[in-house]
Amino acid sequence: MQENIFNFLFENSSDAIFLSDLHGNIIEVNKTACEIMGYTKQELTKMNFRDLKTPKYRQSVGENIQKIIENKLYTYESEHLKKNGEVCPIEIKSRLTEYNSKTVIISVARNIIQRKEFEKQLLQTIIKTEEKERKRFAADLHDGLSPILSTIKLYADLLKDDNLKNTNKQEILEDIENLSELAISTAKEIANNITPGILDDFGLAVAVNEFCKYVNNTKKINIEVKTDEYFNENNKLIDTVLYQAVKELINNAIKHSGAQKLKIELKSKNQQIILYYKDNGRGFDVDTIMESNTGLGLKNIMNKIKTIKGTCDFYSKKGEGVRFMAVIKN
Repeated sequence: MQENIFNFLFENSSDAIFLSDLHGNIIEVNKTACEIMGYTKQELTKMNFRDLKTPKYRQSVGENIQKIIENKLYTYESEHLKKNGEVCPIEIKSRLTEYNSKTVIISVARNIIQRKEFEKQLLQTIIKTEEKERKRFAADLHDGLSPILSTIKLYADLLKDDNLKNTNKQEILEDIENLSELAISTAKEIANNITPGILDDFGLAVAVNEFCKYVNNTKKINIEVKTDEYFNENNKLIDTVLYQAVKELINNAIKHSGAQKLKIELKSKNQQIILYYKDNGRGFDVDTIMESNTGLGLKNIMNKIKTIKGTCDFYSKKGEGVRFMAVIKN
């Protein structure tokens, strides 16, 4: 019975499955492996795993086998070279098992080309965002702080004039003091644009409420916020990521959805933090957006949630608005 179940799963899996001996020689493969790699079963069962690898990963076959033997289970990334020469990035989960009374390695290989493409797009987006932030930061320093400091220097140069009367010197000192306070205030404002002080000082609940208050003041959109059940004093990273996610969701609603009503709820429950979002916008097809370049904002949210070991789900259909929920272990 168990053998029949194994054979059924082996042959009907959507992932490529390989059985090999402890030296990497391929013993058995399923139909999916043949379809993906472009080889027949007879061809593959005459090969070693090294024959399927790109030069970059060929030398690591022996090391991976050793780790599988030592740990009984091992997951790693690699690259397979198809018969037509195409490179296929894969994630392999390998473990020891018994087959025909022998210890062999069963390896399940999953194509991760879409994930790699997403990671590439994400990296490009991060680089562009950082470059944009650097330019904005440089502009803030040049336009906001630099003129004030230049004026302070002019006043300082005036103080070097021996012909100045004491009354004039006193006025200049007062102007320098006022300009110095303005410089400090401007520097704080620039710093606050990089890392919101309200988030550091008062936490996520207050920061979200304040941000939504500014949006509500426009009278063009109404955001209902509920944060009274949210408590998180131990992890600033979680607060930062969720604050960025909330701003991104609101930004998407303002720019793209045509929503007039939004609901945001934050709560802590059973050692979990939950962020819930809903709007009444025009909605969209989630799969289509996630597969396109226009979905990078949503992908950024999901990736950031994953960096703090959280899970998240989007639900949307055209004409039905957007619903989003993220759950993070606290």
